[in-house]
Amino acid sequence: MQPLYEERTARRRPGWMWAGAAAGLLLAGGMFVGNSTRARTPVAANRPPGETFVASGTVLLGDRGSFVTDGHGGCAGAGGHADVQEGAQVVIFAGLGFAGGRLTDARALADGTCQFRFSVSGIPARQDSYLLMVADRDSRQYVEQELKSALLALRVD
Repeated sequence: MQPLYEERTARRRPGWMWAGAAAGLLLAGGMFVGNSTRARTPVAANRPPGETFVASGTVLLGDRGSFVTDGHGGCAGAGGHADVQEGAQVVIFAGLGFAGGRLTDARALADGTCQFRFSVSGIPARQDSYLLMVADRDSRQYVEQELKSALLALRVD
């Protein structure tokens, strides 16, 4: 009588397969150990822990069609700019960190614009560049000196 199934014999893996697996493990382990002992960027390595700064400025809506006034000197975004209003978020991304603030003090100005003020504290210092985003709109890139400038003004069109 013959068996119903064929008896399987253990197959040996080729030597090159074991050598490749061992080399891959060594490479992955070396990368892990190497990355955990050195700084990710030269800028981050030079930055003292906790060094931060404050950025303050204004956001402007530039034409009458982009905002409405409240009759008491205030204003708020309208139509496609309805998200630009008092209390809207201002976020500054810096490397792996970020800091946030809010739009405040909305004022309709005599020149036909709507102006908001903002102040963001706790921004990590000495980064290569920063991205500033107002009310979930496209972010704009700045360097630290620009954010520290007393005349930081952002026009939303």
